[in-house]
Amino acid sequence: MRKNKKNNYQGERMEIKSIPETIREIDEFLKENDYEKAYETAKESIDLNKEYIEGEYVFKNLLEELLFQITIKKEIKRKYPIALDYSSLYANYGKILIHFDKIIEAEKSFRLSNNFNPVNVESIFGLIEIAEIKENWEDYHNLTIQTFKYSYSRENLSKSFKYLSKYYLNNYFDENNEDDLKIAVYLKRLSEEYSNKEESENNFSANTNEENFFSKITNENDLELIKDYENEDLSSIKDYLKSIGLPYSAGIEIITICKNLGFQLDEGKKVVPALFYFNIAYELTGDPNIKISIDELNEKIERRKNE
Repeated sequence: MRKNKKNNYQGERMEIKSIPETIREIDEFLKENDYEKAYETAKESIDLNKEYIEGEYVFKNLLEELLFQITIKKEIKRKYPIALDYSSLYANYGKILIHFDKIIEAEKSFRLSNNFNPVNVESIFGLIEIAEIKENWEDYHNLTIQTFKYSYSRENLSKSFKYLSKYYLNNYFDENNEDDLKIAVYLKRLSEEYSNKEESENNFSANTNEENFFSKITNENDLELIKDYENEDLSSIKDYLKSIGLPYSAGIEIITICKNLGFQLDEGKKVVPALFYFNIAYELTGDPNIKISIDELNEKIERRKNE
């Protein structure tokens, strides 16, 4: 009997998944929008009462670590390997919990994620969603502005512009200020510009997607204004947003760090990592000078293959 009990206990322990395995499985389920399986995996392995120790962080890459050093300026006492990416783990768990309307637990998970990596925009996006649910628009605005410093993919930069657009549209609904409507439309234009969607989806009035919060506008005069604002060229839109102190492109720190890393890694003959950072900078800017560096690195790779 004792032997059987021991075997059963060992069998139970075998079911406990490692952190890297849990991270991988949850990520795969979320990519498939299978929230049920993601939740079942997460609740068995993730502890929302995990104590965070100040100074312990995890970063996906050197860009994130340098952004942390420049913007957060806190001492890194311990750095977890990427296989133990607690920040991504808790950010994904937060998404799952929001899906099932477990708002208190979701906020706790997003805050844990943000503790482990304050430059992880996924955790900040999650806290923005929480702020919207709570109708705390001041926190919503402050968090959204923060994401522009850390959004280093076109997808995430598009989300940052979308959230900020929603903030100004909410202001417009509250105060009926035409300037807020203009800003909201301009920011949505930039969101669409970075989202890589087809041009036909850029027209807000025609877009029936559930995220189209502009669909609440029915006043004819306002609809005419929206059409006029939509037709503004992107250069004018960016100039206007810049003139009033609002984000209009990717964060300058991101671009500068990526270019510097690209050149440094290239000098150190680390061609593939150099390409990674140059590609981030090019995707966000379309700068032809960065493209020249990328083409040169690709030529180096081809020459090495042929040697």
